[in-house]
Amino acid sequence: MQDDATLIRRYEPLVILTLTGVYALRRLLEEADGVNGINTKVEVAQHHGASTTTILQDLASYNHNLNNNLPLLAGLALALVAWTLFHGHAIPAFQQQARSVSGWTYTVLTGILLVLSAYAHHRLKLHVRFRLAAPDVIIGLKVFSLYRPRTVVFDAVALAVLLGLYELLFQLADGTRRRMAAQLEPAQRLLRFLPLVGLGITLLGLAMNVHLPPTSLWAEPFPEFWFGAGLLLLGFLVQQIAYNGLVTLGPRRWKLGLPPALLLAAIVLTMGLFSIYLAAREQPLHARPMLALSLMVVVTAVVLGLIRKLLSQEKTTLQTQVSAASAELSSLRAQINPHFLFNTLNSLYASALRENSEKTADGIQKLGDMMRFMLHENHRDSIPLEKEVEYLHHYIDLQRLRIDESHPVEIRVNLQVPDRPISLAPMLLTPLVENAFKHGISFRRASWISVTLTFDDRNLYFKVHNSRHARSDADPERLASGVGLDNVRKRLQLLYPGRHQFTIQVSEQDYFVSLVLGISRPSSVGSADV
Repeated sequence: MQDDATLIRRYEPLVILTLTGVYALRRLLEEADGVNGINTKVEVAQHHGASTTTILQDLASYNHNLNNNLPLLAGLALALVAWTLFHGHAIPAFQQQARSVSGWTYTVLTGILLVLSAYAHHRLKLHVRFRLAAPDVIIGLKVFSLYRPRTVVFDAVALAVLLGLYELLFQLADGTRRRMAAQLEPAQRLLRFLPLVGLGITLLGLAMNVHLPPTSLWAEPFPEFWFGAGLLLLGFLVQQIAYNGLVTLGPRRWKLGLPPALLLAAIVLTMGLFSIYLAAREQPLHARPMLALSLMVVVTAVVLGLIRKLLSQEKTTLQTQVSAASAELSSLRAQINPHFLFNTLNSLYASALRENSEKTADGIQKLGDMMRFMLHENHRDSIPLEKEVEYLHHYIDLQRLRIDESHPVEIRVNLQVPDRPISLAPMLLTPLVENAFKHGISFRRASWISVTLTFDDRNLYFKVHNSRHARSDADPERLASGVGLDNVRKRLQLLYPGRHQFTIQVSEQDYFVSLVLGISRPSSVGSADV
């Protein structure tokens, strides 16, 4: 069964091509036999007394196929190719990469094709109107052209606005489809396509009733509508920038705070809508009220965006506090009479030394150090990286104690010592190593674990690579999904948003976890928090 994305990619071009054909057929019929069609104009001129010879002379330079049908079809064909480039190539390229050269290339090509579409239509198109000797006295027909460079530019902008509006409507409809698909029962899954069907019906209605520019988009009362729509889009764009920031810095590169496709579409639409308003307005323009209203919208949008950002930060802070409190509660529950445990460990350590069991004594000491770390360091917001590394060494050494030399297990550890003070949240790296020992060791088959910690000037790199073995049906943890890794992922999202990369790669033979944290080199003596 094909997924929804494949079905949409296959059938959407057919739907758009069909709607374009419906629009073209309607326009051709109207130009030939409609109220303003050439045949109707000839009959009206003859009815008012214009001779056939005069009419033929007036239309000597006019060819209906070359000067009416061809411009319409050529303009539609170029606009259709522009839609294909923008919707099928530019938008996916922007969605896949934050900085996509190919996306901008396709966008520029789209703009060029829209200009060519408007140029082909106006350059080749000839119009026919009545030639009058006096008001209501028709003496023949007149052939003329509406081609002007200014008209071509503004009609290209209008086509870009229509293309952007379609893209926004499609993204809204497709997003609604995805949400419905996740919520609907299996028997109701077909209902998820209703938003896209509704969009198709809307486009069909437009194809049956409206004209492409200039007829519909330039006429009253549309200019005021375009100005209002432009203000709304401007407010939306400014609010999103105030909330997300225009540019955010990640561990490795900068990226736009907004999805590039959304940012580009909003900018193009805003400029296009204002351009249409300025070009179509028949009355003199009063710039001061227009600028005042625009400034009011911008200021309101900035305030709303900052309020959203403040509320979001408060929510994140609360989530972080709840997460920390939950982790501390779990730690406290594990601290059953800690003084008794420490005293017992000290007694066992002394007893092991008296019996010359140095290996056992060393293990008991490391276990005590680990428990002390859990009691005194784990509740802090951040700890020096050296303490986390020391805990990792103790943990790995204790794991080595339970592995007999006859077991085919290889453990490779390379933990680079940082050359500057670095702090991070406690117990952030340890769950990754615990997961490796928990799921990567088999005493019956060859196993291996590799733990690596390295740095450069900007990033901390922590990698854990281990073997993977199929668990027996009797193993109670056979279906465990790695709760520790999920907790690490959530903590990273809360504590280091936009400053980390956490990836997991799984195969039948091995398991690989990689964590990249952005770090900053301090400008003076002090600590650099990760």
